[in-house]
Amino acid sequence: MGGKVILAREGKIATVTLSNPAKKNALNLALLSELRNAFARLAEEDVRCVVLRGEGTESFCAGYDIDAIPAGGSGGAQVLLPDNPFDDMIRSLEAFPVPVIAMLNGFAFGGGLETAVACDLRIASDQAVFGMPPARLGVIYRPAGLMRFVRAIGLPATKELFFTAGKVSARRAMEMNLVNRICPPSALAQAALETAREIAGNAPLSVRGTKRILSMCTEFRGLPPGEAEEAEDLIRRCMESDDLAEGKKAFQEKRNPVFRGR
Repeated sequence: MGGKVILAREGKIATVTLSNPAKKNALNLALLSELRNAFARLAEEDVRCVVLRGEGTESFCAGYDIDAIPAGGSGGAQVLLPDNPFDDMIRSLEAFPVPVIAMLNGFAFGGGLETAVACDLRIASDQAVFGMPPARLGVIYRPAGLMRFVRAIGLPATKELFFTAGKVSARRAMEMNLVNRICPPSALAQAALETAREIAGNAPLSVRGTKRILSMCTEFRGLPPGEAEEAEDLIRRCMESDDLAEGKKAFQEKRNPVFRGR
């Protein structure tokens, strides 16, 4: 499926680079596994901060490879698995014991944007562009993923992102609290590294403990059984719909989809 994950170290700081430039650093099953394994290895090492970035300057991560999204038949069942590879990767990122900075050096869409939101801090190029396109494809996002955005940017901004499915500039992302800081592309790597050094210079027990307590305070523990079943049914209906097939086809043909609500 292509792509790889590159690890680099500078003292107590590690950089994890998602490298799949032919697909704008889009995620696939192999890359999800590599990312999870990379953070598992780093959790056993003496690091105090990690910078997560995409290869090159065009894209942080363009999301999950559109060709890998299931549609029709048992598509809903695949997406609704409680321990699917994407959620496994996101949980490993959130559970990482020290702060992770997302260095947003370009596009961050869909699963790529959720990956950034799962990080502790987000520093972006002022040329970066963000978006959540599920409504343009014809899918419903997972409850845990939606709650991740609600915790990070609040309910109104989450509704704007998901209902409009529009592209968001770096400056608008600042207004929505989607990113912590923006800077010119030429200064981005230095800004991320300086922040990582500042974190790494602080008391590690304090930083680790604070991250863990904040995680416990804000953790989404799932919907009640009846509501969880309703949410799964809504997602399944979308995954098995004609609209999803149309959304994927329109995306690949670079045209506006014609949705019929079935």
